[in-house]
Amino acid sequence: MNKVSISALELCSMMLLFLTGSTIVVGLNFSAMEDSILAIAMEVGFGIILFYYYLLLLKRSSWLEFIPLLKMGFGPFLSKVLAVVFSFYFLYIAGRVMNDFAFFTTQLLYPDAPNWIASIPFLLVVGYCTMLGIEAIARSAVIVTFFTFFILAVLWLLGFLSEEFQVQYLFPLFSQGWEPLKKMIFPTGLTFPYGELVVFLVLLPFIAKKEKLQKIVWIPIVSAGLIVMITMEMVIGLLHAPFANTYYFPFVKAMELVSYLGVVEHLEIFTYLLLIGGGFMKVSVFLYAAQVVLTQLFKLKQKNWHVLFLLVAVYLLSLHRSDDIAEHLYVGLKLVPYYLHIPIQFILPLILGVVVFWKTRKKKSVQG
Repeated sequence: MNKVSISALELCSMMLLFLTGSTIVVGLNFSAMEDSILAIAMEVGFGIILFYYYLLLLKRSSWLEFIPLLKMGFGPFLSKVLAVVFSFYFLYIAGRVMNDFAFFTTQLLYPDAPNWIASIPFLLVVGYCTMLGIEAIARSAVIVTFFTFFILAVLWLLGFLSEEFQVQYLFPLFSQGWEPLKKMIFPTGLTFPYGELVVFLVLLPFIAKKEKLQKIVWIPIVSAGLIVMITMEMVIGLLHAPFANTYYFPFVKAMELVSYLGVVEHLEIFTYLLLIGGGFMKVSVFLYAAQVVLTQLFKLKQKNWHVLFLLVAVYLLSLHRSDDIAEHLYVGLKLVPYYLHIPIQFILPLILGVVVFWKTRKKKSVQG
């Protein structure tokens, strides 16, 4: 695969949308009550450390593509098995994000529409952009990021200045000790969304100007954390943390309360636009990464029909969905982190890193 020309702004935009994705709409966690923003701040620090580890791993391996990197760490046979595992993981998470979109659409906007129909237009747009390649996805990210920031700025302004916003709801901080923070961070906060950056192990080797990566990749991670923290503070101020934690879509509920003079109301519709933009980027990145892994594995040139095949796979995976939003969120936040996220985001990259560092050190000692 040829090197792609992605600017620093495009990469940061892509990572920012990937991290916020469905997080600010369906993934807000208020289990630590008023201290939830403290947990997010700690998660941001972890996200930076984790991504720089991925970056160091690639740099140490001389920026090997994903399949050669797996072969270096796990050998020719096991690397093929793990390549299939990683590609399935990317497709499965893409299906879960698509389900977030489908449940949100059918729960709040079109209650009479079945989920399987709501997913189709979303997938068609994702598929078209993926066929155009990672450069098209990255350039789309810049445009979507601009509108995302604009919508968020308007919602924050109206939310914080609303008469329903109560500053006292934000306090006291750190009143319940470390236990709620630990429960919020481990494992869900570590794996979602920052651990999902493991997908960039597939994409970063193709970026032409790698020397800039180390200087800029912390920016979207910190920015995403700040966006989530500001949004959570606004939601807590509008709903109060104990009540915010009872809603499936707390951001949406908070925006329903905001109105001005009986004219400016129903602001929750704008959260749908945020979900479309972020969800589109997240599914596109996962879908493209799965295509890259499988074409490298079977030594094929990337074709448009590959994307169509993977779209069908994502759609079929999404049909094996939970019966309702409660079960969907339970599986995504309680089961998936233990059985999928931790092994794929942490254990396998850690083993891979140990082997790569040992082999490269051995080569350097031989050369010396």
